[in-house]
Amino acid sequence: MNDKAKKGSWALAFTVASMWFGTHVGAGFATGNQVVGYFSQYGYTAAIYPILAMGILALCMYAIMKFAKVNNFANYKDTFRALYPKPWMEVFFEVFYIVIILAAVAGCITGAANVIAKFVGETNYGVAGHAGTTWIFNIIVTAMLIVLSIFGVQLVRMASTVLTVAIIVVSIIVVITGFAASDTINAMLAQYPEIEAAAYNPDQLNAFWRGVIVYAGFQCVSLPSMIAGASDMNLKGVKRSCILGWIMNGGILALMGAMLAKWYPLLQGMVNAGADFYGQFNLGGIPTAIPNLTVLTFVGITALVAVYSFLLFCAFVSTSVTLIYSMIDRFTPYMFPKYIKNAQVRSILVGVVVIGCCLLIAPLGLSNITKLLYGYDGYYAILVIFIPAIIWAIPKTKAKMAELKAEGKEV
Repeated sequence: MNDKAKKGSWALAFTVASMWFGTHVGAGFATGNQVVGYFSQYGYTAAIYPILAMGILALCMYAIMKFAKVNNFANYKDTFRALYPKPWMEVFFEVFYIVIILAAVAGCITGAANVIAKFVGETNYGVAGHAGTTWIFNIIVTAMLIVLSIFGVQLVRMASTVLTVAIIVVSIIVVITGFAASDTINAMLAQYPEIEAAAYNPDQLNAFWRGVIVYAGFQCVSLPSMIAGASDMNLKGVKRSCILGWIMNGGILALMGAMLAKWYPLLQGMVNAGADFYGQFNLGGIPTAIPNLTVLTFVGITALVAVYSFLLFCAFVSTSVTLIYSMIDRFTPYMFPKYIKNAQVRSILVGVVVIGCCLLIAPLGLSNITKLLYGYDGYYAILVIFIPAIIWAIPKTKAKMAELKAEGKEV
């Protein structure tokens, strides 16, 4: 295979699409929390809207990645400086990216704390009126992240790929198990009269807006890695990577959405029954906080619960450390270099500030973080990413391609 064919091959496209897949199907997705909040609570559309959402995101990514490719940009900063009418407007994307990173790390803190709470048998984590318990577990996880962010970045990086693959495999097993054990739902409802099966949210207009448009918006967090990953590809490869990314992400998201839609009436019914009731099941907190773990607990496969809990906790930690390090790498040069000469000290200070901000956000809980912070950042992404992709990236790309063609250069 010649060099040109390699740059546009499906194999290379799959590698780049996997970057998007790894960013999306990480710790946040594996909990099932986002899936319930944006898709499953609305019923049958949970199997349809994920495919539409990832299709819209794929088109947006293709427009921006194509713009980057024809201009030989290999990073998001140069790409957005050239995309917007004024270079300084690149800060708009930076704001989006920083907010989503802080929200993701905060979500990982509360998610990891939830897993620890389940492990030690604490049932009041995240429950109203038990703020002290919530803070204790959040601080334990935060302390762990500070140590790993300073001393264990290389170890985490080495393990992150294996963890991503393991989470993907186990998530698929969770989906299969959830569908196969759906009889458990009726058995639980029959056994516990305290549970009244919850109704699906009937607002399908809101379901489309949040599940398709807003969800696609905040998932633009994958753009920087996709732009960087496509630096060795040609335009055919860029197109193929977006197609594969759409199929991979949309497919598994739709499967997870459909499975959790089946379980939603039971899970939300337990939430409605109150903490005094669902606390007896040792879920580590609210049933819908980490719905996949709740489903596995009710199915009763102890070994799978243990494996999933361990992998999920490791994924939370790995994701947090990786994102915190990206913030350290981004802001250390600006942490008062004239006054603090030691780069290591500046890095520690940035890490502490970032983790401190995330610790303050974490008490919102995973559900509120994914609903509010992810949601509002998704609205913002529509303004600063989706619309610019249409009004600037597409016409600028056409103009650049015409210019290259006139110069006799290969496009």
